[in-house]
Amino acid sequence: MVLALLSLASNVATTSQPSGEADGLLTARWTVSKVLNAGVVWAGLPVLSGWLVRQPVHGVLAGVVAPLTALAVHYGAGQLLDVFAPTVWVENAGWFAIAALTGGPLGVVGVVARRRGLGGLPARLTVPAGALLEPFVLGVFTVPDRLPRPDRVSGVLSGLVLVAAGAAGVVAVAVVGARRGRDDGRATRSPRPDDETTAVAAPRPRLR
Repeated sequence: MVLALLSLASNVATTSQPSGEADGLLTARWTVSKVLNAGVVWAGLPVLSGWLVRQPVHGVLAGVVAPLTALAVHYGAGQLLDVFAPTVWVENAGWFAIAALTGGPLGVVGVVARRRGLGGLPARLTVPAGALLEPFVLGVFTVPDRLPRPDRVSGVLSGLVLVAAGAAGVVAVAVVGARRGRDDGRATRSPRPDDETTAVAAPRPRLR
């Protein structure tokens, strides 16, 4: 719901923005809006839901319910506030279909991301790698000059935000994984305290 409402708020424009009298404010609003409405951000919602519920079956259900609920809140609240027209449900039915089809697998990705070691590494890298690659796949850094300046600048800025967040996420996953690997190695090599206690406490036989 937080993502749905923040995304909705980023779509609200003042009267001075479309007229070109507040290009700076329009650029900032479009930058925030493009980040909040990025595909990787909405894909991260079912991944997070799966990570929270932990079980594969629950992950599938949560992965579907979470994005569908967010979309319903986003468009429903927008219609109540007269931000969207009544036709918004039909015009954006495709997003509901995409959420229903991809939410389950992404929820399972979130469940797998909880696994320690290399087994969960690809799943943990899914969202940060997506944030890192999405701007280049969509070509936001090569915006045509015919578009308005706020559109071009906000596209580049939002792309930089996603790339920075993705790179930071990849580094964080690598650092945490390396630290867990060292901790697991130490735990495997260290002797068990009960073995040491048993060896010390064992009495020596007496000779008679």
